[in-house]
Amino acid sequence: MSFTVHTSMLQRLRYLTVALLFMVSSAASPQTSKLAVDVIVSPSLAEITLDRSLLRAVFTMRVREWPDGTPVRVFVLPDDNPLSDHFYRERLGMYSYVLRRAWDRMVFTGTGFAPTVVRSESEMIELVRSTPGAIGFVRKRETSSRNRPAPPRWQIVLLRADAHE
Repeated sequence: MSFTVHTSMLQRLRYLTVALLFMVSSAASPQTSKLAVDVIVSPSLAEITLDRSLLRAVFTMRVREWPDGTPVRVFVLPDDNPLSDHFYRERLGMYSYVLRRAWDRMVFTGTGFAPTVVRSESEMIELVRSTPGAIGFVRKRETSSRNRPAPPRWQIVLLRADAHE
């Protein structure tokens, strides 16, 4: 009899563990929305349209100037910032260590430059706003209480959907 009680307790513990794991995974989804990312560009690039392949080319430093001839200036957050990792994986389809290797290789071989690393999102916004040809990324802004987007403070580029997404 004690064996059946013990077995039923183990079964209850398994159900409780599964329920707990389900709740934890559900609670993790708001974190993903907190890490939603907007791509921002300088006001001089207000008319540019970026798709995933162009965005990858820009952030891997393969595109050095915009169609109007303005040099590309890429600003990124530090590699250990969770927003950077999320942006690289979700928007570029790359890992941060892969990008870092590509940037380091360009710098060490003298064939290019690495992006400028900024300390915070507010510094990113200010530098992108004030630098012609600049591009960067920031945490997606929350909408106002009336379910309308907050008034724009910087230029946000909407990405076209790729066939791969």
